Amino acid sequence: MIRHRRKIYQPITDPLKQVKDSKPIGITLPFNNVNGIFSVSYTNVEQVLSNLRNLLSTRKGERIMQPDFGTDLHYFLFEQIVDEREFKDALLGEITSALTFWMPYVSVTDVNMDFNPEESMYVAEPKHTVAISLTLFVSGVNIYLPVRLFIAEDGTLTIT
Repeated sequence: MIRHRRKIYQPITDPLKQVKDSKPIGITLPFNNVNGIFSVSYTNVEQVLSNLRNLLSTRKGERIMQPDFGTDLHYFLFEQIVDEREFKDALLGEITSALTFWMPYVSVTDVNMDFNPEESMYVAEPKHTVAISLTLFVSGVNIYLPVRLFIAEDGTLTIT
């Protein structure tokens, strides 16, 4: 139990369950809530996904005072793929190194990459897209979280 301002709050035992009277655990992205207040997360899954979006969508050097925060995934958009295996290894290395340093509680357990996914409803032109399916393990709460990333030729990164 956590004591805070003379109130006692029970920790959420089920990481996927949102308790109506629970306190928020973090702020989610994007910051465009129409009420003018930040959107908040109540579950570990929501917060991990928000942290992941923030990390992977931020370019290195973009954040003030933390120039190493983020990834260089945008550089992969314009790389010529000479060797598919080498490209996949470099892309996975970029993602895992960022996760290892900035989100050490998350580890990648499974990876699948698909070049030019035929039926992708997340991007306008699926023939020029890299789809990455990750299975992440969140330690501490023992959650396996499936995540899909789409890197499109127009420079967009979609995380679902």
